Amino acid sequence: MAELVLKPVADFLISLAKTEIGLAWGVKNEVRMLSSALTTIGAVVADAELKQLNNKAIQQWLIKLNHAAYDALDVFDDLAIDEPELLQPDPTAENCCNSVWISCLSFFMLLKRLVPHYKIANKIKPVRERFDRIVNEMSNFGLIERVVDHVEGASMIPPQSISEDRVTSSASAEPRMYGRDADKENIIKMLLQNVDNEHGLSVCPILGIGGLGKTTLAQFVCKDDRVINHFDVRIWVCVSDHFNVKRLLKEIVEIVTKSRFDHDNFDVIRGGVLEQLRGKRFLLVLDDVWSDKQDVWNMLKDPLTTGAKGSSIIVTTRLKTVASITKTISDSYQLDGLLEDDCWSLFTFYAFEAGKESDNPNFVTIGKEIIKKCGGLPLAAKALGSMLRFKVEERQWREVRDSEIWELDEKEGSDQCPKILPALRLSYNNLSARARQCFAYCCFFSKDFEMRKEELVYIWLANGLLEFKNKEPEDVGEDVFGELLLHSFFQDMEENEDGKIETVTIHDLMHDLASAVMKSEYLHIEVKVGMSIDSSIQDDEIRPRHVSIIVLPSSSELSSVDVSSIHRFLSSHQCHLRTFFLRIARD
Repeated sequence: MAELVLKPVADFLISLAKTEIGLAWGVKNEVRMLSSALTTIGAVVADAELKQLNNKAIQQWLIKLNHAAYDALDVFDDLAIDEPELLQPDPTAENCCNSVWISCLSFFMLLKRLVPHYKIANKIKPVRERFDRIVNEMSNFGLIERVVDHVEGASMIPPQSISEDRVTSSASAEPRMYGRDADKENIIKMLLQNVDNEHGLSVCPILGIGGLGKTTLAQFVCKDDRVINHFDVRIWVCVSDHFNVKRLLKEIVEIVTKSRFDHDNFDVIRGGVLEQLRGKRFLLVLDDVWSDKQDVWNMLKDPLTTGAKGSSIIVTTRLKTVASITKTISDSYQLDGLLEDDCWSLFTFYAFEAGKESDNPNFVTIGKEIIKKCGGLPLAAKALGSMLRFKVEERQWREVRDSEIWELDEKEGSDQCPKILPALRLSYNNLSARARQCFAYCCFFSKDFEMRKEELVYIWLANGLLEFKNKEPEDVGEDVFGELLLHSFFQDMEENEDGKIETVTIHDLMHDLASAVMKSEYLHIEVKVGMSIDSSIQDDEIRPRHVSIIVLPSSSELSSVDVSSIHRFLSSHQCHLRTFFLRIARD
């Protein structure tokens, strides 16, 4: 992210250097020295971004660099705020919104009105001195100039090189599963044999680490004709981090009735479930469950027992404790990694045109060596295949195979396979610069949230992430969205009547990656009833530039949230926000 935050600072200096006041001795000297520092940093920042994954000192240096860049932007904004009349548009000015943030307009107007030279120089000097200190500290890390080799946006890929059928396949669920046929048959057998289950309601947890394809397996089970014919009703509910019983029960009613259920009283909602499921044999999938509280689980399960004999629940989870409290069968269904041949088949679906993987035997050899590093994880194979599809030189494939990122250390006790994060990091690093930054902003949304494409593009535009010199802003946003789609960063695409994608989600491990990229720039707060905003912050040193506050269902009225604590937090942490995102979760 550091290289991307530096760009608007450099753009400001370029604008300044072209003005009369920029040629004044004091200002010119400061601009020259600051530009030199930025050039020095920019040459090695890509190497720093890579090495910081295993080097805490470099990681802290990058955080300092990010703060310095944002503070520099604040300085330019403050100069304009000191003279509010300078914010009025100048009809003679070139439209500079194409390549710099909106504050650049303020700064350009400021310069055109000839604010005294000393004021400009005195504002730039501490910024320059701060970057000089960062350059001096940089010399301790042995950073080198690194050429980042990636596709600069999906628009640079010749349209004829990607078949329309292939784009559609990448933008939707795979037409088949890879290496999970036996798992699918085993689970279906358990569901169909449940008719004589003495417990009445059967619960089968699918247990496995992140990225194994638990959700995909459950989806293919639900779509099987035998399952469709066996159950009167099939219900899919994404649970994620917050196991809110009232929300889940309400969602069940709405899915069965295919209509809104506008009631907030728990007893009424519970009664709705009893009414809709009574006497029906149903299959309920609770996807991505994290709560292992027995009393909460019992509260959800109780009204579900009204279903007909043979009703079943599938629970997908990473946690053994969740599987333990929910299961009614002798043991959970443990999902393991794909066999190497199956992982290769999935990889080739994304990496090669259909039937053309044998055109370059060397690509096959290198690709199979890369697959061995994936640990049998479908998400890793899919991400790498989508990335390598646009790598046309053997050198590029070898660079992926030999990347230092594969040596990335995982924290002790991680619930994800050690090979998943490096694979996703490699895919992320090979996006275009603008797509990398735009993807990071996806962490503003909660996990499993259905993101509207239109809303995503507006957020990118509002934060100045898109350059649109010769194109309409929305078209540039479409290009970035398309690049992320082609590289499999989005999933669960929903289309409108015209066949155009309206909403997407991202895998929760992709969400973790986006959050890791944003680091200290971003703060996500989830507010429960009676909770003070500042009481939920553990790190006193944090100075976020982007804040996302989610009001949870138990406190779905803003009046129940201590809004004044938001102001206290922002003031005490000296936050200069560029994004404030407030969302009230539906009950």
